[in-house]
Order: sequence, then C-alpha cells, then structure tokens
Amino acid sequence: MDAHIENLKASSEIRKSYELLPFQGIWSWLTGKEIIERQKLWKSSSIEMIIWSIAWVITGLGLTIASLHIDNIFIYLATYLTGILFSASGARYIVATIIHHGVHGHLFKNKITNKIICEILSTAFIVQPYEPYRRFHVYEHHGKDFASFKDKDLSAIYKLGFTPGKTRQQLYKNLFKLLLSPTFHISYFKGRVTSNLTGIQPYRIAMSLIWMSFLLTTLTIYGALPFTLVVIIPFVIIYQMASLLHLITEHTWLLRPADKTVRDSHIENCLARFCGSLCPNDFSSKNIWPWIKWGVAHIFYHLPCRMLIVQGSLVCHDWHHRFGSVREWYNYSTLREIDVHKQVSKSTYKYIDIWGFKNCLDYVFGKISEAPITNTQNFEYRLN
Repeated sequence: MDAHIENLKASSEIRKSYELLPFQGIWSWLTGKEIIERQKLWKSSSIEMIIWSIAWVITGLGLTIASLHIDNIFIYLATYLTGILFSASGARYIVATIIHHGVHGHLFKNKITNKIICEILSTAFIVQPYEPYRRFHVYEHHGKDFASFKDKDLSAIYKLGFTPGKTRQQLYKNLFKLLLSPTFHISYFKGRVTSNLTGIQPYRIAMSLIWMSFLLTTLTIYGALPFTLVVIIPFVIIYQMASLLHLITEHTWLLRPADKTVRDSHIENCLARFCGSLCPNDFSSKNIWPWIKWGVAHIFYHLPCRMLIVQGSLVCHDWHHRFGSVREWYNYSTLREIDVHKQVSKSTYKYIDIWGFKNCLDYVFGKISEAPITNTQNFEYRLN
C-alpha cells in the first residue's frame, strides 16, 4: 500500500507541475492524467471521438499525398513525416480505441449500430472483424482467460519472444529485432488479411474482397512507389510497430497463479502509461535550457507516443480493466481520477502510474524478467 501511495504522490507532482502552463485541457489530453476539479469546455461523446479519429486519418492521407508533389527536401520530409504520424495514429485510434469500445458495446446503445461501424472500419483498415474480435476480447481477454495461455494477447507476447527469465537487455534486443523484421511485418499483415477472408460471414468476406480490389486498383493506377509511401508505410509498417509497442506495455503479462482471482489479476497486471515529464519550477532565466529540453522531449517523444501508441483511452487502460462495462469511456481520465480519490479515501489504492513510454517498457520488461520460467509451446495467439 505504501509503495502505491508513494507512486501516486510522485505521479500527482508531475501533473501538478503542468499547472504553470495555460490550456490545461491540452495537457490533460497529452499526459492522460486529469485534474479532477478542472472545468471542461464541452462534454465529449463517442461520435466526437469517431470524428476525431477519422479526421486524423484524412489529415495524414492529405499530407502524405501532398508531400509527393514537394521538391524541397526539408519541406517534403516535414510534410511526409507529419502525414505518417497522423495516418498511422488515426488508424491505431480507430482500431485500438473506436473498434475496441465498439465490440464492448460502448459506442452507441444499439448493438447493431456498434457492429455496423466496427465492420466498416475493420474492413477499411484490414483488421480482425467484429464477431471474432468481440468473442476473443470481451469473453476471453476480459473474462476467465485473462493472464492465462488461453488469453491470446499474453500468448502473443510469449510467442514473440518476450518470455520470463530473459534479462531486460535480451528483451529490448528482441523488441528492436521485431520492429525492424520484414518477417514479423509480413506475418502480422498476413494475419490481418487472413482474418478478413476466412472463418467469417459471407457479407464480411464480400466487403473485404471489394475493398482489397479497390486497393489493388489504386496500386495499379498510381504505381508502387506512391502506394508504398501513402499506404504501406503508415498503415502497415508504422501501424504494426505501434501496435506491438502498445501490446507489450498494455499489461505486465504475468501468468495468473491458481490461487489468484481474475479480478485481482486484472488490477495487478495493469498500469497507466502517462506521457510527459516534470516541468521546470518556473520561467526564470536559469530554466531557459531546461524548458527547451522539456519542449523538445514533448514534441518529438511524448506527443508521438501519445498519438501512436497510447492514443485515446489506452493511456488509462488500467481503468478500463477495472470498469469494462462503463459506457462513458471517452471520459476515461476524469473517471479514473474519481476512482483514484475514492480508493485513497478508503485506503484501498492500487493503481500504478508510469510516466514516459521508455519507463513503461522498463517496468514491463522488469516484471517479465523476474517471472518464473514457463513452457511457452502449443498455444494460439493473435495480433490486431
């Protein structure tokens, strides 16, 4: 309990340091940690989040396409890299947040509406269709199979080489190898395509075939290089890198002992992945250089991590695993802070706050490294 409270004090101190700055709504979004008494300018909704995610994709496509017509190398790189950021992060937002909450039934009250939206979006981004994703995620990952080898997310972690007994250095080496591995990316994308063509309803196969035919036609008309720059790099390679980084840090991936309840395992295996770092104390001249370093870190490290890896409610995924049935998912940061204060008042506080994505990797790899070595053969896994 004391360790958890010390963690909370340190986390709260970081978020409080941002109160030096204007526009607290921006910092609440970027960091993922809310100020519980902050007055918001408007009330969000599922529709707003869907619009934002699609807008990111459209922005990204517009920038990457526009970059193809820019001659100046510096302007080209700035435009193209920004386009990739928005394309890939928008796709990840749609899949890991919008479709994710759609299969939970949280986008709209009507189940059919949720399903239609998820089927259209999962077709467009060539990821797991609604029914198999819902069956796996809601009934297995959030159910009795969590933190067991029947949990296909945990199985994926182990089958990809992130196994107990390895040192942090070995786990990092494995991570970098996978991120740059053509075999990994081809296998991952093959799984995405296969999930759209086999074991699903005929209407969904037809949707996939029509969409894939459109993509192949686009490839034929515009050529391999533009198609690779605009589609393959952001929506396959960068998307899959971000997906892997998210999956690795989503939980600590410790197998659940026989004497531990599923509920307790959900709590102990989850963490918040906040983006940001402690602000300098003030704006005096002695802090000019610290503010510059702080700004550079936020623009080129924390912001891309927030957009690509822990976008949307993923930053507070630990709250979701405690309150998976709450429909107001888009208000995740406020609801998490409410529960934090509630637990502190009852002396039951058990949340874990980690600031900075590198620290999240260190934390998870440390837990995996310290876990007992176990047999990792003969089980199924999936990537989305």
